[in-house]
Amino acid sequence: MKTKLFLLTVCLALFSVFANAKIKDGKAMTGNSLSDLGQYEITRSDAPMVYDNKVLDTYDLKYENATNTVKIAVLQEKKCRTFIVRNEEFEIQYTCTNGVFGVKKIEKRFQEIPEAEMNMKLDRVGYYAQRVICQNKKSLDEYLGLIACYFPDLVKEEFQASL
Repeated sequence: MKTKLFLLTVCLALFSVFANAKIKDGKAMTGNSLSDLGQYEITRSDAPMVYDNKVLDTYDLKYENATNTVKIAVLQEKKCRTFIVRNEEFEIQYTCTNGVFGVKKIEKRFQEIPEAEMNMKLDRVGYYAQRVICQNKKSLDEYLGLIACYFPDLVKEEFQASL
């Protein structure tokens, strides 16, 4: 557990130093996830998620050692920014409320994958370690980079191949 926390801290530090570009004007943001999934690339998605008849800002997260793309949709609510993170095999959400950013299980209103299936794939140690990732406000690009670095630790190793 200490090793994972150390790696996550190093990932955060490296992200802030090595994030190459902001996601604007069709450019990608890249970095190292410091996981078995390797380098990541985040771009604006051509196929945005829709929730409650609203088209959400949606981003594609691709890892060099993963076969599927992970979608990240951003929902701006009154005092909270919710990030819905999903692919065909796994879904989770990150929230930022009053500057506190962390993971939580996907709310029923966003859920597409059965809860029992998600619980089977969720790494509980990684999940509880990410309940609070940071406590100060960040930019959208910084939140996306944090998700790219932390997300792989939420999926049990035996299921990471399906990411």
